[in-house]
Amino acid sequence: MKSLWMLSASFFFSLMAVFVKMAGDDFGSFELIFYRSLAGVVLIYGFVRLKGYTIVTPHLFGHFKRSFIGTVSMSLWFVSLTMLPVGTSMTLNYTSPLFMSVFMVIFLLLKKQPMPWGLLGCILLGFVGVCLVLQPSFSSGEMLGAMLALGSGFLGSVAYWQIKELGQLKEPSWRIVFYFTLFGTVYGLLGNFFLEGGLSPVTTSNVIYLLGIALCATLAQCSLTLAFGQGNVLLSSCLQFSAIIIAELMGWFFFSDTLSLATEVGIAVIMVAAVCATMLTKRQQKKA
Repeated sequence: MKSLWMLSASFFFSLMAVFVKMAGDDFGSFELIFYRSLAGVVLIYGFVRLKGYTIVTPHLFGHFKRSFIGTVSMSLWFVSLTMLPVGTSMTLNYTSPLFMSVFMVIFLLLKKQPMPWGLLGCILLGFVGVCLVLQPSFSSGEMLGAMLALGSGFLGSVAYWQIKELGQLKEPSWRIVFYFTLFGTVYGLLGNFFLEGGLSPVTTSNVIYLLGIALCATLAQCSLTLAFGQGNVLLSSCLQFSAIIIAELMGWFFFSDTLSLATEVGIAVIMVAAVCATMLTKRQQKKA
């Protein structure tokens, strides 16, 4: 199933987060967006030339909408990380599968089609697991950061819906990622020069972080685009929570982070939700 590409996306996004954490002392947020996007442009354009494909598309405005919304969503999340505890920011950012569920319910009601209550329940169960792992909390003075993180989750779900629409228009995943990374390159470079004062020195000690971010981000975006563009939207949304599990395990492995009992229970809940969602989807496909 195409939706299982989300597991690959979750792995590479989590590994990218490790490199971002390591590079945080040497580079600004816009600078990291620039480098991760520039590498995607170079790699994908090289792939296009090698295969004899073309980046010309009749759906340029659709690509612009997806790129603009997705990049703004990422920026809001980065800003919220400076205003909130990491766990709270990530939890609110991962409300995007819940918003996707709302969009799907509205779509099915308008089309008068049966409601996939099982998958919707799995998404809700997965979010409960996320809350157990990250244990979000914030004070009244952090309301702005909470709203930014929640806005990031909402815009992320809109961007994923745009990916689904482009997939239905038969746009290849590599072209969707190309325009997203092209937009991110320009956005990151302008943001860096106007808000961060220019690019930081790249040395032999920190270049490995940039290469890791670039490679992981490109592979993650391609996998994400395949999952939402060609797979089951609700199953992909539920499997998206697996990034929390992988991130926690990588934090334990690379940074010696401790795993509490609540974290372990939350990981188990997310795994149960993902397995149930996958089994429900396979059963529905067999019936179809």
